[in-house]
Amino acid sequence: MSVSKNLINKTGKYFREISVIVIGVAITMSASQWINSRSEKRDVALYLNSIKMELEEIVADIDEHVIFLKEIENYAYYLGSHNKKSLHPDSIFQWGAVNVVSSIRSFVVPTTAFEMFKISGAMRLVGDKELMRDIWKTYNSLEMLQRMSDSFNQLKKDYALKEIQLMNDGKEIEIPMYDFFINHGAGFGLLEGCQEISAFLKELITRLE
Repeated sequence: MSVSKNLINKTGKYFREISVIVIGVAITMSASQWINSRSEKRDVALYLNSIKMELEEIVADIDEHVIFLKEIENYAYYLGSHNKKSLHPDSIFQWGAVNVVSSIRSFVVPTTAFEMFKISGAMRLVGDKELMRDIWKTYNSLEMLQRMSDSFNQLKKDYALKEIQLMNDGKEIEIPMYDFFINHGAGFGLLEGCQEISAFLKELITRLE
């Protein structure tokens, strides 16, 4: 009887010790998961905040680009609304065309924050899939807009080089870059594209706040 009782006591003690270990492991795992979850949420928040700051920088640059493109559009309209023979170089440059004619404004999209987010693997942790889709869509649209801007600038450079060559050949250029502005205005829908994506970016930034 005492042997049986002793065995029961030992068995009970064994199971109590095992229970303590199991409970301890469970608590440790739960705590670890909780810490990891908090860490992951913090990391996602940091990445999204970096993207928001990057988009704020981009939208400020686009808005400046819009102002410049509007000047180009206004100048193109001014030239097109007058008979070419009635236009005088002095009045054109007094009108404020020097900056529009001579300037090339590059549009470069920074993507560091977005690229870091992509390679981090944290995208899978974002619950708002529509937000993620719109972020991807935004950066793809910005890439297209940059290509449009590069093409427009290259076209302007090509026209300028042709005029330089004509002047080197002794031909007088009465109205610099006249054909470029008449034919291309603000160029390839670039102004409209900038305005549309600026509005979309501002809405997206608000959602990231």
